[in-house]
Amino acid sequence: MLKLAQLSCTVLSREKLSDDVFKLTLSSSHICGKAEPGNFVHLRINSDSDGSPLLRRPFSIHNVDRAGKRFEILLKVVGKGSAILSGKSPGEKLDLLGPIGNSFSHPSRRKEPVLVAGGMGIAPLWFLFTRLAKRLSSENMTVFLGAKSKKELLYAERLESTRARLILSTDDGSTGRKGLVTEVFFREMKRRGLDPKKLAVYSCGPHKMLKRMSQIAKSFDFSCQVSLETHMACGVGACWGCVVRGNDKTYKRVCVDGPVFDAREIVLE
Repeated sequence: MLKLAQLSCTVLSREKLSDDVFKLTLSSSHICGKAEPGNFVHLRINSDSDGSPLLRRPFSIHNVDRAGKRFEILLKVVGKGSAILSGKSPGEKLDLLGPIGNSFSHPSRRKEPVLVAGGMGIAPLWFLFTRLAKRLSSENMTVFLGAKSKKELLYAERLESTRARLILSTDDGSTGRKGLVTEVFFREMKRRGLDPKKLAVYSCGPHKMLKRMSQIAKSFDFSCQVSLETHMACGVGACWGCVVRGNDKTYKRVCVDGPVFDAREIVLE
């Protein structure tokens, strides 16, 4: 059955999570029936006659309520497009394509799931966390959650309310451990003497963070699935404007060949 579709979805609610981060809840039985953790939607920002902004914007599917036929996206205001989206009100319609892309693969029960999220990287990983928690129980999972400062740390309280092992970090040391979340993860892996072969690592965050995660995964040769964030034009694989290079020197399209990749198999410049 068709997975990708062009849809008109109604905004059900808008929640302000911080000064510049918002959560939109949208209605769609199609998205809720088809989406898997790692998939994204490609949103048309505006319907004004001038067509600005012209290009759609990709947003990870943050969570799905299949019974309620509603799903969520997180957005951070960084420019004109995201600013327009942040001002959407309940009842407004959004034109979107979705669900698009591949999804995270679930680990075997012999492996420990470890999620490493930096900043807005929690967007796709929260959907994954909720799915894995139902399948494996959250007490068997470890989550590394990092941000530049305590003010920018998202979902710390929600994760603390679960039984998952939560390790917080901030670049400035304002809460949790001080340092980049990648280095906190690296040090903890060595301190606990974790067997890389028994880990199933999932990560999302800024490009530099994922580059470091790729280096660590290659060094220790463990499974690490990363969800890449990048600018997209068409979002459906036609334009080849969002490529990442593989170790074999071929190029993969982030939109349809990803956005989830094995960190050991790609080259992040």
